[in-house]
Amino acid sequence: MKRILPYLAAFAMIAAVGFYFFYTSTIMVVQTVPNDSLAIGHDRSLKIGDTVTVTGRVVAPSVVNASGNDFRILMRGNNSRTIYIQDTSNSIWGGIIVRQSDTVSNTGITNLDSGMKVTLTGIVGEFPDITSSGATQLKLDTLSIITVLPTVKKRPAPINVNVSDFDSLGTVKFLTGEKYEGMYVQLNNVTIGPQSQLGSRNIRRLIDAQGNFIYLRDFSNFYSIFPTPSWGWTAWTPPSIGATVTSIRGVIINSAYADANGGLYGYVIVPIYPNDLTMGNTPPFISTVSRNPGVPKPGNTVQVNAVITDTLDHPASVDSCQLYYSVNRGAYTRLHMTPNVNIYSATMPAQPLGTLVEYFIRAKDNQGAVRLNPSDTSRSTYFYYVRNSDTMSIKDIQYTPNNGGYSAYNGYTVYTKGIITADTSDIPAFSFSSEGGSQTSPRRVIIQDPLIAGGWSGIWIDGAPTDQYVKGQEVMVTGQVVETNGMTKIVVATQGDIQLISSNNPLPNFEELTPAVVADNKIDGDTTAEKWESVLIKFANQCVISCINAPSASGCTSEYPLPDTSFRRNYGEILVVYPGENIEARIELQDGNHSKVNGWDKTMANYYNQNLPGQLLWKWDGISSLQGVLYYAFGKYKMVPRTNADFGNVIAVEPIGEIATQFYLKQNYPNPFNPVTNIVYNLPTEAEVTVKIFNLLGQEVMTLVSGIQNRGLHEIKFDGRNLASGMYIYSMEANTFEGTHFRDVKKMVLVK
Repeated sequence: MKRILPYLAAFAMIAAVGFYFFYTSTIMVVQTVPNDSLAIGHDRSLKIGDTVTVTGRVVAPSVVNASGNDFRILMRGNNSRTIYIQDTSNSIWGGIIVRQSDTVSNTGITNLDSGMKVTLTGIVGEFPDITSSGATQLKLDTLSIITVLPTVKKRPAPINVNVSDFDSLGTVKFLTGEKYEGMYVQLNNVTIGPQSQLGSRNIRRLIDAQGNFIYLRDFSNFYSIFPTPSWGWTAWTPPSIGATVTSIRGVIINSAYADANGGLYGYVIVPIYPNDLTMGNTPPFISTVSRNPGVPKPGNTVQVNAVITDTLDHPASVDSCQLYYSVNRGAYTRLHMTPNVNIYSATMPAQPLGTLVEYFIRAKDNQGAVRLNPSDTSRSTYFYYVRNSDTMSIKDIQYTPNNGGYSAYNGYTVYTKGIITADTSDIPAFSFSSEGGSQTSPRRVIIQDPLIAGGWSGIWIDGAPTDQYVKGQEVMVTGQVVETNGMTKIVVATQGDIQLISSNNPLPNFEELTPAVVADNKIDGDTTAEKWESVLIKFANQCVISCINAPSASGCTSEYPLPDTSFRRNYGEILVVYPGENIEARIELQDGNHSKVNGWDKTMANYYNQNLPGQLLWKWDGISSLQGVLYYAFGKYKMVPRTNADFGNVIAVEPIGEIATQFYLKQNYPNPFNPVTNIVYNLPTEAEVTVKIFNLLGQEVMTLVSGIQNRGLHEIKFDGRNLASGMYIYSMEANTFEGTHFRDVKKMVLVK
């Protein structure tokens, strides 16, 4: 007995610390993540690396129907096999992905049917394994066989959820969404939106009435537009954009692929079988809305045309269509739109000079389904001002009285002038490729009216004829107004459409704003931010970099300036705040002609090699001032500094207490290390803190901190010169006087 006591003691220590331990658990224990981690976008399981045995019901098997001899691969994966299981209690935090890392091991994974109750063993991991967020999964132990328990096969009932549990107009909601990861859920009454531009397996957006969205994901071959023919599958045709979905059932996972906004998107839904998707009656489609004339003048009646069809459900079933218009924000007047095949028309009466006319279209089919265009008339309508001529100021072109973000003259030809504030030497075309994929951005020439203050004074002029012009030149341009990814521009087609008026003019004054004015969480068209599009703006006070690698979703994809990879995307964007204001604004580093970098390119300065070209920025660096042109792309407003002169002094600073209001423990840096590394953690309030180092046997190696510490950021050094090379674990525990408890553990590697 005495001989085994040391082993029992080590076993008990490992159990207490919770590292790399083999034990029977539940899916809920593996999946549950504390709110203080979720609040900063970190949804990683606290059991990473542990080997666990869990029991659950199969929601999605790896093959279609094993008992019916349909062994077509159901869940996609050329080199692996995947199932989804859910705890038999049907409780939140109760679902998880189980993945076999090969296709040949005899684990019994291909003999499972939906609804079976099973017990299996695997290692807890994240895919992708990044510091912020990923999908928690079990890597199946391929030396064991899945145990099928005797019970009636019964697929769990889906849990009714809302799109708003996972998304708020493009911002991921980890606090309310993570508990459903891996679980079988149902969404009701959503509308089909577009496919992701950068992640083609995110086949369609599912949009609720408020504009929140989640993607439909194609892990099931029943819903794949790129199936493997040798597996017996043909391509699935997804519903048309604008179609209605009565209900969709599926498993929620955290996506590992880029969304339409260019970043990792938090949650997607994976339908499994054909009956998981129920389509509703789809309202008529309204497209190609136009008016004539495009720039109405006094005395002009205005004809509005639209193509309206309803062919998805019942051919030629449009019942009625009306044009609603209002004058100077008055009550709406309704006009019947007359059809000519599928083109519907109505004519609005002439109005006096300066009149604001707003309008929208309503179409109804013969089953009562209704569609509006624009879809949310409380936020946006079509509109125009009655003018004397097609020549107008930049403000006349840019100004919008609503939150739609579109110019009144979108699609029509205008004439205007302004001083060039950024030329193609400031914002050249950008192209970059890495393991993560290709990133591109167009060269831009921006003009601004120096006589207009308070916004709406800048616009992008696009086209080869603009390339020869430089900052300080005043130009007159003729072109068509076009919206590109939410950015208004004038397309200059020929050299005769741009004329030089004068050169060497002083540039317009920078509009001094705070980051909150163009905040990262503002949506396209928000007039408080939209008015500064293409305008020279400046943050005159010192900013602090609060995120060194800003994705389109919430949470940074790395704590350090790391290069772009397929599982940790770096788009060259950072977030900054004013200390005390704590509202983040986005800065785009890739587009400008300057030396500041955040590590995206391995050939430039990054975390691993700081001696390469470029000035490397770090999280919590201070920048004495920042200025540039406001841009909009991939769902975000972002300042684009043009040259090094647009940056003030970069100062290494520590964050003040107001910036970080959550407990967190950072990954040590550098890592791997030899022999000294730094450990950083934050306390939002005074607490009793312990920081300890353990080896992989769970034995305590060293206590670095033990005592009461004040709120704020803390950094300590760990010197491992007296330790052997290998992996170690460090833990931080904090207990506040109000009774809050926080604990986190991370791995580090000592290499000598």
